[in-house]
Amino acid sequence: MIILLSGVETNNKGAELMLYAILQEIERKYPDADIYISSNNVGQGLDYVRTNLKMHFLPYEKLIGKTHINSILWRMGLQTIEGMNFVSSNYFFDGSGFLFSDQCKLWGTNPKWWENILNHQSKKGSNIVFLPQAFGPIELEMTKQAVSVLGKYATIIMPREQVSYDYLKKSDLVDMRKVHMYTDFTSLVDGIFPNNYNHLKGGICIIPNKKMIEKGGISYENYIRLLSEIAQEGKKSGRPIYLLNHEGPKDAELCVQCKESLDNKVEAVTDLNGLEVKGLISSAYLVITSRFHGLASSLNTGVPTLATSWSHKYEELFKDYGLGKEFILPLENKDAALEKVGILLDKNENSRIRTIIESKVPDIKKQTCEMWNTIWNL
Repeated sequence: MIILLSGVETNNKGAELMLYAILQEIERKYPDADIYISSNNVGQGLDYVRTNLKMHFLPYEKLIGKTHINSILWRMGLQTIEGMNFVSSNYFFDGSGFLFSDQCKLWGTNPKWWENILNHQSKKGSNIVFLPQAFGPIELEMTKQAVSVLGKYATIIMPREQVSYDYLKKSDLVDMRKVHMYTDFTSLVDGIFPNNYNHLKGGICIIPNKKMIEKGGISYENYIRLLSEIAQEGKKSGRPIYLLNHEGPKDAELCVQCKESLDNKVEAVTDLNGLEVKGLISSAYLVITSRFHGLASSLNTGVPTLATSWSHKYEELFKDYGLGKEFILPLENKDAALEKVGILLDKNENSRIRTIIESKVPDIKKQTCEMWNTIWNL
């Protein structure tokens, strides 16, 4: 069994958790499988990612990078040479999370790149699976072209919620018989609590996200101010307050800036791996997150959570756990946001919401098991 992985990495801890979810399931189903992944995607995690599977980097990847041949070919309008195309896989798994959308104007959405990769994998007979992720809006021409390529080659496409499903359907670019809706699939991954942070157990965890500034319609200064005032509100509970870096250098910078705005009286936690991040989140009394997988990890471990949002995917995930849009913090109304924080600091209300979330977790995990059964039955 040869499985090729795309769209997962170790810099972003949400993508890392999706990587762990995939590896753990493959270990269960095909323990002798060979896994191929880009070394660029897991460079940061080489020292700590552990699996019993046989892991391989893409062939000729470093040579291709050193020669800059793809830059030359791209400027000439020719097809690029990709390490993935030297691998004939039984399964091609993509766990991009949120890429095929007008909001993500990135190289990774380039339809020519996807045509190159997926056409090759399809000819080799691979089952091409786009694991649960958010899609849409799909209005810009490049997004339409990219989704059209997915529709052409994918064996199965999995939107994680109804809004994404509807965007795909509205686009009329995908055979909807290929589309099966499943929620975020990291619920089966258990976190590992980092023991040197015992003093933060039962605390209030604040997770920033640089995309709130890039895409969420709030300025850098106002975002830092909002997070700082949320931290001040949390201090009234007497519980430890900490900022948690869920991604990389830019989010780490946000943590530092927020910490400095609070006279360094809160702790900034960074440099944890994905499992440790989830383990720490699971120990929290309350989480306020701007990162989607910070929200996923808190909800699938039963922790009451509030979120800032720059995409439909946040509100839709709350729905999966029996909660509504009232758990999205209004960026334009600081007083209303702080009021929501105050409500979930109350022990009775916190306990009530925790019970609602925990009642949904078994169904979420069952969905994920059904998802994998669907994939292996292809």
